[in-house]
Amino acid sequence: MKNLKSSLTFIFSLLTFTIAAQNSTWEGKVSGIPINLKIKIDSLTKKQNAEFDSPTQGAFGLKVSDLQIKGDSLTAISAVIGGGFKGKFNATKTEIVGKWMQRGQELPMTLIKIANNEPLKRPQTPKAPFPYTSEDLIYYNSDKSIKYGATLTLPKSEKPAPAVILITGSGQEDRNETIFGHQPFWVIADYLSRNGIAVLRVDDRGVGQSTGDVMNATSLDFANDVLVGIDYLKTKTQVDKRKIGLIGHSEGGMIAPLVAIKSEDVAFIVSMAGVGVKGSDILIRQQSDALKKSGASADDQKRLLALSVMMIKLSDKYPVKEELKVEFNTSFKRWLTQQPQDFLKRNGFEGIDNQKLVNNLAASFYLPWMRYFMTYDPSLTLPKLTIPILAINGEKDIQVNAETNLNGFKKYLLEAGNKNSKTILFPNLNHMFQNAKTGDVSEYLSIEETISPEVLNVIAEWIKVQAVN
Repeated sequence: MKNLKSSLTFIFSLLTFTIAAQNSTWEGKVSGIPINLKIKIDSLTKKQNAEFDSPTQGAFGLKVSDLQIKGDSLTAISAVIGGGFKGKFNATKTEIVGKWMQRGQELPMTLIKIANNEPLKRPQTPKAPFPYTSEDLIYYNSDKSIKYGATLTLPKSEKPAPAVILITGSGQEDRNETIFGHQPFWVIADYLSRNGIAVLRVDDRGVGQSTGDVMNATSLDFANDVLVGIDYLKTKTQVDKRKIGLIGHSEGGMIAPLVAIKSEDVAFIVSMAGVGVKGSDILIRQQSDALKKSGASADDQKRLLALSVMMIKLSDKYPVKEELKVEFNTSFKRWLTQQPQDFLKRNGFEGIDNQKLVNNLAASFYLPWMRYFMTYDPSLTLPKLTIPILAINGEKDIQVNAETNLNGFKKYLLEAGNKNSKTILFPNLNHMFQNAKTGDVSEYLSIEETISPEVLNVIAEWIKVQAVN
């Protein structure tokens, strides 16, 4: 871990980076941390959109909510991270000189245009002709304040089919949950609809054809979005209204139970790498795993993790932002006095603006999404569920630890007396359910497989059993 920014930004900003002017890719560094910008044309809206990547931080696919390319200027701001990049093109349009802005800080940054690589090999991406119907559609919530862009695939059948809604993970995703050329939700929808199951996949708020407030939204708001999707499916005569289920990936596996305790229309749930422990515990585990991969010494890892744990626990204890700033400031100064000077120098703690850092961290913890996620407790939701639940994880998942989260599902579903629940640990699979060597996020790009065929088969066969029962 080279410095304070790289050690703390990973966890506190929940970065998830990838981006590219019209179908172009740009690379740069901020404080030594590589950041990519990719800009492309949306196939549905025909508008330019963009994403950020920071490969060394294991952060990919962070959607740009405000992209402006006017004359010699480019602005790319992401509401999710509360920041982004502003700069000006050089005369040949091969460089953009500007600054990276986040959490009140401005750092110099130059983006350099790179040649677009050959198309990535993604053999599982569905190809026509399809043995089912596929419809791109628009629907709205009850007061018409939010528009949802979606795709519904319907098997060709004489009788109504069971159906599922796919729920994406954290960060704003398109309906296919696109990352590095992989489109896992399209692959899942294709496989399930070939097996007699209707599938609704939906653009997240602020992405593609969907609208709605993102900056102030929490997982609970996203659960309400899914409820709107259920109401829409119930209007389709081709769908069996008694057999509507949910498939949630990552945060989506946390959102699905929130939906199910609100709606009796949910017949079953498939949780893919879902959250079975407290949100704050997820953050601590992620930070611990990130530090282990950082190259820092064992002693440095211990000290940096202690700082992260201290701040996470403080944010849990103090619900008022101004109170948290005071406690952060006091505790951080005390922590600094307890550290060896060579450690502080080695990890970039010398010469920093303590108060500015404290204010930025407090602001990060009080983003509505972060606040809700940190306080999420599965013991308040999972024990209420008696519907069939399939919870699956990949053994090499380093984002949502398989063992601890599956054990959480087992514990709480047992408390619920849920006799139709099942957990499966898939060996050698990562967070995206790809066969992987290490499970590191950096592998997502190089792996040609989008999702393990075994996982697709297990999900389809399990849903078929629930549909019959």
